[in-house]
Amino acid sequence: MPHFQRNENISLFYTDEGEKTAPAILLIHGLTCDIHDWSWQVPFLLEKGFRVISADTRGPDADASIIDYYPQTVAYDLVALLEHLEITSVIIMAHSQGDLAAYYIATHAKPKMVRALIGMDPIHHSSNADREQTAGFFDEPAKCRDLLLMWFQYSAYTSKSPAWQKAWHQRRAMQQDSLIVHALTWGGWGDKEAMGRRENAVALFGGKLKCPRLTIGSSKESVYVDQDLLPKGSEQDEVILMEGWGHWFHQLDSETFNGHVEAWLTKSGAMPVEDA
Repeated sequence: MPHFQRNENISLFYTDEGEKTAPAILLIHGLTCDIHDWSWQVPFLLEKGFRVISADTRGPDADASIIDYYPQTVAYDLVALLEHLEITSVIIMAHSQGDLAAYYIATHAKPKMVRALIGMDPIHHSSNADREQTAGFFDEPAKCRDLLLMWFQYSAYTSKSPAWQKAWHQRRAMQQDSLIVHALTWGGWGDKEAMGRRENAVALFGGKLKCPRLTIGSSKESVYVDQDLLPKGSEQDEVILMEGWGHWFHQLDSETFNGHVEAWLTKSGAMPVEDA
C-alpha cells in the first residue's frame, strides 16, 4: 500500500480510492486514531462518487525527539500529500484533534485549496481554564498515554457505547508510544499557544474561514465555538448535534451521520454530479 515520504523522518501511510477525476475529499482522524475510524464513511463516499483520500498522520512510527507533532505541521504534511497526488481542490472532513489541522489548512496553510469543511467534535471548544484541568497529563510523558485513555473512558463514551468500540480504541492506543502521545497532546492543547484552546482558536480562525463549513457535535459544548464565536464564512454554514452517541458518533450512528453529510454537501453544491 502507498506511503508518502514527507521527509527523511516522516512517511505517511495513505489510501487513495475512487476515480482520479472525481471530486476529492480528505479524511483526517483524531488523537490516537487512524484511517480505520472512517470505515463507516468510506464506502458511502465512494458510492456517492467521491475520490476519497485518508492518511495516518505523523504519529506511532516517528521519533518525538527529532520532529514536532503540532497540528500546524500535520496540516502541511497533508497539503504536501494532496499536492503529491496533484489535487488542487478538496473537501476536508476531520474529527476531534484532526479538526485543528483541517481548520489550519482552510485558514492558513492552503485556504484556496479547501472547497468545503466538515468538522466533527472540534477540540478547540475548550477554554484555557478547561485545559489547565488536564495539565497533569504533561508532568510525566511516559504516563501521558494511560492518563489520556483513562480520560477517554469518562469523557468520550456514553451508555450507548458498546464494549467492542471501547476495547478497539483502547487496544489501538496502547500500541502507541506514550512519548508520541505526549507530543501530540502537547501540540494539540498542552502548549499555552496551542490551537486546541478556545481563545487561541478564535484568534487564529476567526474571520478567516471562508469556505462552507458544517460542524457536527456530540454536545452543545462541542459546537459552541463554531456556532457562537467564529463568524460564518458562507451562507451554507451549519451546525448539527448528534447527542447520546459519544465522541465517535459517526461510527455508532453512521446512517444518520452520513445522511447529514450528504444533505449538507448537496445543499452546498459539493456533491458529485452524475453524468447525464
